[in-house]
Amino acid sequence: MYAPAPAGRASDRTPLLRPMIATIQHPSHRHHNRRRGQRRPIPLFSILFTTSILVIVSFLAWDVSTYGRCHVKPLCRALSGKSGLEQTWWRNQGPYSPFKPLGPGGGNKGLPKGCELSQVTILHRHAARYPTAGAGQCILSALRKIDNREVTMPRRHPEFSFLFKEDLKLKDWRFDELMDQGRKQSWLSGRALKQQYGQFLRHAAEGIFTRSSGGGRVVETAGYWLEGFRGDRFKLKDSSILPQVDVVIPEGEEYNNTLSVHSCPAFQNLDPKPSQLKFTDLSPLFEPALNRLNTVLRPRPALEMDDLVCLADMCGYDSQSRGVDWQEWSKWCGIFTKAEWEIFGHAKDLKRWYDLGENSQYGPTMGAGYVNELLARLTDSEVIDNTTTNHTLDGDERTFPRGGKRFFVDFGHDNEMLETIAALGLLPQHRPLPTTSVPPKRTYILSRIVPFGARIAFERVSCKMGNWEPDPEAGENADEPDRGNDGKRDYIRILINDKIESSSHPSCEFSGLANFGLCELDSFVDSQLFSRELVDWSICYENGTQTG
Repeated sequence: MYAPAPAGRASDRTPLLRPMIATIQHPSHRHHNRRRGQRRPIPLFSILFTTSILVIVSFLAWDVSTYGRCHVKPLCRALSGKSGLEQTWWRNQGPYSPFKPLGPGGGNKGLPKGCELSQVTILHRHAARYPTAGAGQCILSALRKIDNREVTMPRRHPEFSFLFKEDLKLKDWRFDELMDQGRKQSWLSGRALKQQYGQFLRHAAEGIFTRSSGGGRVVETAGYWLEGFRGDRFKLKDSSILPQVDVVIPEGEEYNNTLSVHSCPAFQNLDPKPSQLKFTDLSPLFEPALNRLNTVLRPRPALEMDDLVCLADMCGYDSQSRGVDWQEWSKWCGIFTKAEWEIFGHAKDLKRWYDLGENSQYGPTMGAGYVNELLARLTDSEVIDNTTTNHTLDGDERTFPRGGKRFFVDFGHDNEMLETIAALGLLPQHRPLPTTSVPPKRTYILSRIVPFGARIAFERVSCKMGNWEPDPEAGENADEPDRGNDGKRDYIRILINDKIESSSHPSCEFSGLANFGLCELDSFVDSQLFSRELVDWSICYENGTQTG
């Protein structure tokens, strides 16, 4: 036992002093103490171990901070630095999220032995843009209320401190136009796809054919994409001197355009749209966030529900508006909690699914035209369609080549991509998206489907026949076009943002190569009965309402 030190002694005032503990010192220890003035050599193992740890930590720090290029995903999630907030922000920006590859990509990756690409079609969304003019006015209206707030610097709410220096007038924003980050993103996409499909392109006898919808941001996306694809150095420039695609299809209600469908007046004039009714069901979930912002900031006049949704959009837009390269997430992202972000994200998913998804009356109908163009390419035949296709362009071999061993790239918008997905039967939902709550596991997430710069790859793959897979159709389909397969069977593989998605398609159910995401092409074509025969375009000229 040790006697307690009297009050006021050094041991009370200096708790870091080592207590005097009686020990029995071994003679060898005394000998060692006499030599403690000599420096011991540092073992080589310690140096190598320390260096390895530093390298690993440095790599992880780089991997976590390099947005969208995480190579050690479990560690990236664990070391995200903000309790997973950055993943939450990305997942819930909907179609305004920055592009992030979800898989290793296409090309020869993952193909079984004896299989090779014989055709590729890419459906590509334009890259990051500023808000559209209509959305921009909603954002500015909300920002004016914030700028006129009664509480300049709210206490105990550091997440709002950035507002003191923030540009709330968005004076440098060009609504509807591509951002510089979008231009760089387009160039990077061209370079990435050239690398993925380089081997096929070296043997693609018919080369590459490109089309673009006529909107300015879409044409500009295509131009920068072509520069990256050709290996040109990236440089911001006037859009008039960018490379041009082979065909530009005008946009507008008077044009048939499978890349920008505006020729269905019944859908355009539908008011209210199904998503508006569903959003009304979800809106009570936003009330706590709306009340909190109004209480903390006291904007004049008070924020309303539309203002709240537009302020949430500032997270994705502002993050991508800063410079050519990704820097970091905007301070706007931090004004909402993780739970609130899940509500915003689900609201975006809900809006597009009810308006354009598989259960929509109009979505698959407006996507049927592009599906029929795709089927024509896959089967090296003419386009058969009476919906949104342009017969003048599609009937001319110069403006719509008849398939072949080509690399096709079509540039358009997110709505048309969702319509095409719905018409194809991809990403089916087991039940309608809930409208009064956020499901614990969301399965239709727009940031994973149509972020800025999204792309869907349709790969035609030819595989050698073997005893393991007999061809029961051999010799029975004399009327089918001879694609020069020499005993091979054609398959299709579909990737959304570099992740294989075709394996869940019904046409893959009995495919011998379903494990590779390959569906027999003939079965896939047969599965598209809706677009080929059942679609009813006359509904676009009828007055009525769409049910969700």
